Parts: sequence; C-alpha cells; structure tokens
Amino acid sequence: MTISCKNRFAFSHVAIVFLILMVGCSIKTEKKTNALQEADLSYTNPIIDKYLADPCMMYDNGYYYLFATGGADDGRFIPIYKTTDFVHWEFVRGAVKNGSETDWNYKHFWAPEVIKLNGKWHLYYTASPKESPRNSGNRVGLAIADNIEGPYEDFGVIIPHASIDGHVYVDEDSSMYIFYTIEHLNEDSLTAGQIYQDRMLSPTELAGNPKQIISHHPWQEGPFLQHRYNKYFLTYSCGGRTDHTYHVRYAIGASATGPFIEQPDTILATNEMVKGPGHHFMYSDKNGKDWIIYHGWDTAFTARYPRIDRIFFDENSISSDGPTYTLQSIDK
Repeated sequence: MTISCKNRFAFSHVAIVFLILMVGCSIKTEKKTNALQEADLSYTNPIIDKYLADPCMMYDNGYYYLFATGGADDGRFIPIYKTTDFVHWEFVRGAVKNGSETDWNYKHFWAPEVIKLNGKWHLYYTASPKESPRNSGNRVGLAIADNIEGPYEDFGVIIPHASIDGHVYVDEDSSMYIFYTIEHLNEDSLTAGQIYQDRMLSPTELAGNPKQIISHHPWQEGPFLQHRYNKYFLTYSCGGRTDHTYHVRYAIGASATGPFIEQPDTILATNEMVKGPGHHFMYSDKNGKDWIIYHGWDTAFTARYPRIDRIFFDENSISSDGPTYTLQSIDK
C-alpha cells in the first residue's frame, strides 16, 4: 500500500500527538508516584526482621546506616544495613572480621558505635578473646575505615581493662571523652556494672584516669550523651537485658564531666508488645528531628529486634513515643 504525502503528514501528526500524550502521562505518573512516596514516609517496628541488638545509626551519602551487635551474613561481624526510607533495608557487609582465639576480638562483637573523626569513620565496639571467664576478657576496641560502609580495619584495644559499651563524645570545645561500663573481674578494681568516663587525648588514646559517673543501680550500661538547652543529658539502660526489667533512663549534668543527677522518669520501658527495650543510640535525621534507635524483645523473648521512635528534649526532661508497634509516620 502506498501512503500519499498528505496521508503521511496526517499519520506523522497523529504519531507526534500520541507521543506527546504518552510523555505527559509518564510525567504525571512519575509526579504522582513521587508524591505518594513523599506522603508515605512511614514505618512499623521492628524496622528489620532480624536479631539485631544494640543498634547504632548514622546518616551519610543519602542513606541511613544501621550497625548492630552480632554476626553478619557474609561471615564477618557487626552487620551493616542501609536504607533511605526505614522500610526497605539493604545488607552492606559485616564491618569487621574476627581475630585468632587469643586476639582481643575473637568473639562477642557487641555494642557498635560509629563516629566520623578526622575524616575517617571510627567504629568502637566490644569484643573478647576465646577465654573470657565471666566476660572478663571483654574490651572496648576500635576499627577504622575511609568510608562508612567499610570494610573496617582493626586498630586494637582502646580501654585496656575489662569494659563494654564504649561511647565517644566530642564536646563543643573539641574536648573528647569516652563513656563505658565496667565488666566483671575488672583488673583495675573498678566496680562492674557502673558507668565510667575517661578523657581522650585522641581518637585512639585515653588519658587513663577513669572517673565513675553513674552507679545508682545494680547494673547500668549503654551510656550516651547529648548536649541540649546548655545541659548534658546522659542516657543509659538498666535492669536485666534478657527480661522485661530492661529500660532506658537519664541523668542531667551541667558539664560533660558531670556530676549527673538521675531523673525519676524513664524514656523507654516494657509495654504489652515490646519487652525490655534498651541499649540505644540517638541521632538527628536530615530534617533535624530527633530519634532514638534501640532494641526490644518480642513478647515470646525469641529475639531482640531493632526499633526506632521519636524522642523529645525540653529544658529538664526527655520523653519518647516509644516503644511503638503500630504504623508510625516519619514526618510527624
């Protein structure tokens, strides 16, 4: 069949109109999809359906990165996950590999905290050699990477005596401190279960003068410091980490070195669906909203799952929406 010039013009005109309509529909669909995505920023705890305790979270390169206690799918330790929406999570890698049976970091791999110092990512975590009576071999050590996704290279032990749960804080005058909990059978005769602080001369060196900060309970762990309203809010977990008594509370001080006065209210505590919430980390999202990330047992105590909730500061107190277990809006 031969198409005349007139018919060819008509056919081409129809094709162009069709193409314009298709492009317009595509743009409208894309705008609608983006609008839905922006309106649907929500999540339900737990945010990852895996046993991931003692979570830490940081924002970098357009992603939120979660680090947690334990083994990773690639055979390494301290698994790293990343997300842009708190719903879809991608496994990145295990941050570190273990050493030999006599090395400081053969087992445990607990309580990771990552912070960017001097242009490099510093991962402070607890580990121990194979032989560790009553966990007395536990030490807070360090691994360092150029990129938040790692892999992280072992630097070695930072706190040279029985210790867990290292938290590094850099004050506004650039002075640096590490908070941590004393482990059993501490060879320096420091009391197990109490929170101590030491000044850091650099990201890899302590002054070596540990100072007791919190000792109100039989056991307190997981310290974390925030500076708000010209005050210092020290948060930590108390109770038994394997049961419903585990919870998060706080003390307030006038300086990063204390003294800290414990407050009567708690931030997170057991409810009907989340048991033993605790060992937390706090961060501000890219919009400046404050969040607490923590683990909590399910009702059957089968696993500790990572969870997030909003947290709120005022001049004299801290409060949280958590522990939540229903649909939550990220934008609220």
